[in-house]
Amino acid sequence: MWKKGSALLVAGTVLLTGCAGEASLVRDSIVATIDKPNYDFEGSLKLTGDIEKLPEAFGEPADKEGQALLSALKAGVTVKGSQLDLDTVKFEVEVKDDKLLRDNKLWTGDKKASVETIVDEDKVYVKSPLDSKYLVIDSNASNPFMAGVDSDAANAAKLKDYQDKMNDLTFNFVKKYVSKYGYTLADAKNHGKQSVTLPNGEKVEATHVTVKIDAKELVKMFFFTANDAVASKEVKDFAIDMMVLTTSMTEDLYPELGKKTTEAEKRANAEAMVNEGMAEAKKWLEETGKEYTPEKIVEEMKKEGFHKLAWNLDFYIDSNKMPVKQTSDLSVTFQAPEMKQAVTIGLAADQYAYNFGKATKFNAPAKDAGLTVEQLVKDEKAINSFSDKGFVRPIAESMVDQQKWMEELTEDLEAEEAATTTK
Repeated sequence: MWKKGSALLVAGTVLLTGCAGEASLVRDSIVATIDKPNYDFEGSLKLTGDIEKLPEAFGEPADKEGQALLSALKAGVTVKGSQLDLDTVKFEVEVKDDKLLRDNKLWTGDKKASVETIVDEDKVYVKSPLDSKYLVIDSNASNPFMAGVDSDAANAAKLKDYQDKMNDLTFNFVKKYVSKYGYTLADAKNHGKQSVTLPNGEKVEATHVTVKIDAKELVKMFFFTANDAVASKEVKDFAIDMMVLTTSMTEDLYPELGKKTTEAEKRANAEAMVNEGMAEAKKWLEETGKEYTPEKIVEEMKKEGFHKLAWNLDFYIDSNKMPVKQTSDLSVTFQAPEMKQAVTIGLAADQYAYNFGKATKFNAPAKDAGLTVEQLVKDEKAINSFSDKGFVRPIAESMVDQQKWMEELTEDLEAEEAATTTK
């Protein structure tokens, strides 16, 4: 579940930024980073715009605690961490100004409000300075694919093998597709070489590329990408391979369905379905493209309350094509039907990447340093390992409630099945 997730997210962002012309260097740098995913990073993130006006715009009374949290996010957070590979990441998110959180009893203690997260293959560990244990989220422990599958070790191993194959298939496809993505942005500029000082004190010469995107540009990119996809052999092959793999997994893990097909049959069925789907998509794009121009779609969006979008991106790329610095400033102005006035909200972010190939090493927490959701369900007092003045406790409580609901549902279904069998 977590495998290669960060790399796929970055690759998806590249599709949105456009990658031909002046921005082709950005595309190449992201691919280079995915190929060499070992580095330290540091940056910041903050909400911008009329965040505090949102409750009033929706005609709701301002919630004191909610406003305190929004104000803290508007002041911003810092993010600092290390990525050892595509499966192993550690980072800490720290609130820059937590005074309002303390004033509203949402945080306490000597340390600043923060959360530490460690991703180690299929497990995620989350902990704040107020907690005595990590919350351990294991994607294999509560996997929706396992519903109806015998939870023995053999089936669990089979499932993980199929998931790994699907992740690898998706990752390799996205990386290959991004490396050839050819949309030319209307506003991308190369500003030449500039010196960048990294958090470790090192200075590097980097090429500065800026990208500006508005609502019309996003619409144009959508149609370009969609038309490119339905005509792409790589997209078609990926869809077929994924369907074949999904069919194999279903037949292997659910033998009671009594369905077994040969590899040739799986591929023939998948190819027929993909061909039909792509043909329908191509027809829809042709018809829609004639009726709705990007200009017309933007006007329709304004009528529905989506007034304006502005997204400014800066990339600083060194001689090894590594993105040593990135900034993003996204702003959206909208007014939903139930809102009394239009508001503008946004997200501003920056990140430095450095120590490529020499990332700070770390280890996953010891087994007794964390608690899984299953352990929290079995021991109700264990929830006290997470402070009620921290950020992790509400997450843990929500996951415990969900786990209990799933267990009760499973028991009810088993009881119903047993009663039916008896009859």
